[in-house]
Amino acid sequence: MNAFVKNIPQYTKAHMFLFNALVKAGIPCLTEEPIEIDGELTKDGNQKGYWPDILIPHKKIIIEVEGDFSSSKNNPKRDRYLESKGYVVMHFSNKEVLHDPQEVVSRIRERMRGF
Repeated sequence: MNAFVKNIPQYTKAHMFLFNALVKAGIPCLTEEPIEIDGELTKDGNQKGYWPDILIPHKKIIIEVEGDFSSSKNNPKRDRYLESKGYVVMHFSNKEVLHDPQEVVSRIRERMRGF
């Protein structure tokens, strides 16, 4: 497991499984990398941001792993905003990631070729 993300509790087994599969496949990716929301601040005056599950920064691809109890697919406003900033948002279920990680990596690679 990558030392950078192993202690982050919001990451599920599926998140880590996919992150490690991408690293093993030689695809540079990040976690815990916020995408700032233009002009929006928190009550404390900090910049608001969206926190993608996994980011492939050089291709501007965001990968969301959908859990059994939560889903970023239910936030089309978020996806539209990110797409307006030039990002591609890809959603995969926990089941897809855990049962066929090579297919998920293959689909991500295919999308990367489009850039």
